[in-house]
Amino acid sequence: MVNLVSVSSIIGQAVTVALIVVATRWVVGAKGAQLPRIRAGTSIYGIKWQYRAVGLAGGLFSAVIALKVPYDLATVASWVSLIALSAVTLLGLWMAIGRSVATDQGGITKKDLWHTNSVRWDDISEIRLHKEDGGAIELRAGHQKLIIDVRFVARQHLLAEIVAHTRLRPIGPSLEL
Repeated sequence: MVNLVSVSSIIGQAVTVALIVVATRWVVGAKGAQLPRIRAGTSIYGIKWQYRAVGLAGGLFSAVIALKVPYDLATVASWVSLIALSAVTLLGLWMAIGRSVATDQGGITKKDLWHTNSVRWDDISEIRLHKEDGGAIELRAGHQKLIIDVRFVARQHLLAEIVAHTRLRPIGPSLEL
């Protein structure tokens, strides 16, 4: 006779895998806005809301688990679990907040939570498109690199703006969205 607990465990695992697959396809297929927000002559390209939603949901879910599970801090396994859940919480929040790319007449600026990287249009010597990274746009200015990945909205518009300001042809496959 089949144990009811093992059947429900198998069903739970299958549902979990199915949810992960559906969420991954939803995020990867996210189109986002086709135009940036414009403020005082500056174009602002934010993170697609689907990436923010998954980051917040994952971060909050792991935070709830970290706070709900009783720990015996005398064991290494409890410390490892607590550290892993805390890392997943921070990773989810990091993925969800604080990123943007802004362009103006002077150049382009990418802002992360704790780091800002700016490049003047005149300093950019090369534009590379990376098909293997989902269509990331890499800008090179001497030893400096600025990479704009798939999470940002309106990448085709951003690429057209970069090409217009730098008058450079991108190296690599065309950016298909």
